[in-house]
Amino acid sequence: MAELTAEQTLLAGMLNKPLFVAFRTPQDLTRMSELLGAHLQWAIAAQNRGELFASGPFVSDQHAPGQAGGMSILRAADLAEAERLIRTDPFIANGVFGVEIRKWMLMEGGLTVHVTFSDKRASLL
Repeated sequence: MAELTAEQTLLAGMLNKPLFVAFRTPQDLTRMSELLGAHLQWAIAAQNRGELFASGPFVSDQHAPGQAGGMSILRAADLAEAERLIRTDPFIANGVFGVEIRKWMLMEGGLTVHVTFSDKRASLL
């Protein structure tokens, strides 16, 4: 068996976690305010089921949050499952946003959580 290159060794030691990124593009924003509560409830429920890794709107100086689209990172077994999940989001189901889903491999980066026991606070650094 051939020896691994230095790059292959580095890659093999990384997380290599497959996830799915749903890119939201504005379609019909006239119902965004009306459906915001239902969308947020969908996101919290998906998070609590372990299906939603992260989600949020794109922001810019020219647009209010969400008007430039957004993205959600989903945990799913395959693209079809990710598609089924995102289609249940009221924003997507009602045509507020269109969506493109791409498989993504989480390789590097980090997350730091600071927990203070005395006052039950936690923060991301």
